[in-house]
Amino acid sequence: MERRVILSASLAHGMTHALELTFAALLVSIGHEFGASLAVLGIVANIGTLTFGATALPAGYLTDRFGPRSVISGALVAAAAFACVVAAAPSLPVLAVALSLLGAAIGLYHPPGTAMVSAVIERRGRAFALHGIAGNLGVSAAPAIATAIAALLNWRAAYVVLALLALCVALLVRRLAPDREEARERSRVAGEAMLAQARGVQRHRRSTPPVERSWVARPLLLVYVSSIGTGFIYRGALTFLPAHLQQHLGLAIFGWTPEAVAGAMSSLVLLAAVLGQIAGGMMSDRMSLERAAVPIVVVLVPMLMLMSAGSGVALLLAAAGFGLVNFAQQPVFNGLVADYAPPGAAGRAFGISFFLTFGLGSFAASFAGLAANRWGTGAVFTMLAGVSLALSVVMLLVLRGAERRHIAETAGPSVASVTR
Repeated sequence: MERRVILSASLAHGMTHALELTFAALLVSIGHEFGASLAVLGIVANIGTLTFGATALPAGYLTDRFGPRSVISGALVAAAAFACVVAAAPSLPVLAVALSLLGAAIGLYHPPGTAMVSAVIERRGRAFALHGIAGNLGVSAAPAIATAIAALLNWRAAYVVLALLALCVALLVRRLAPDREEARERSRVAGEAMLAQARGVQRHRRSTPPVERSWVARPLLLVYVSSIGTGFIYRGALTFLPAHLQQHLGLAIFGWTPEAVAGAMSSLVLLAAVLGQIAGGMMSDRMSLERAAVPIVVVLVPMLMLMSAGSGVALLLAAAGFGLVNFAQQPVFNGLVADYAPPGAAGRAFGISFFLTFGLGSFAASFAGLAANRWGTGAVFTMLAGVSLALSVVMLLVLRGAERRHIAETAGPSVASVTR
């Protein structure tokens, strides 16, 4: 069961992010065809990414009602259809509408996929890491696949190929993923196993959620605020990473064009995120989630500043470091959402989280596009370094609250009741 869940969720996760990042990979080619500036392209990207985040809210409700398998497979079928609409778009306004529909379809994935993994798998940190690695493979493959097809044919053909792949993945998910009742039973067994482990001797506390886990509990609200920050960094960086590399990398390989080199290097940089997912999963299984989150977000600040100012090999190394560190946070933050959320509301909790991450965070594309148009793509990463600094403060507050609750619990029930 666990192998089936990880395999089906991983395939869907990788496909989702490949479709999500294809527009960023083809940004320059699309801009040339329609004569659009970086600012306009940033707004067009924002339209698609806003719907990508917005549909996470209904996806959370649908997951709790109909089960993950139905939502995931339906989302992929819809994504394949809308990717074909993108490929046929005759003008920039039509392209923007088509991207918004594609974003809405793939935005349905994360709540059911993440909820399925969090509920069914016993070694959750490792499972989140594997699931995240699949997403990173989709992210890293998108620039190479899309730019290669665009070089051989055109950018529209890239969307058609990805639409066919999405249909194949939808069929595999329908065959491999557990149905609603099967997933519920496995979730019950996994929950009992984790409770049995909690009664024994543990190497560490996985996290220290509030005693009363409600939607308005301060620790959960802080985690949700951090979701906006991580989404802002994710969207801003990945939307303009290929264009930034094209302008500042300055490396010639095998006589390739700057666009082809930047596409290949974007994929190489994002493959470093695989190591980040592994690191984040190991940290999740070996130390408290609150302690794991702080160093990850703090290190993002210098990485983004180096990306802003660097060029050539230095830029490539800084970008790879960013990919590693940024994606290490995913298993950790997903674990915090699962642990801090109200009991029995995993789908809705992840729906809110991914709405904030991909929905509100999507506005980074517009802000980044305006900054890039005025001051160059380096300004995008300076801006994101400031967001990382603010995110570090929020996570320090989360850690401080967790340590206070832990001290109160060990001191006795009378003190713990004061810190709820």
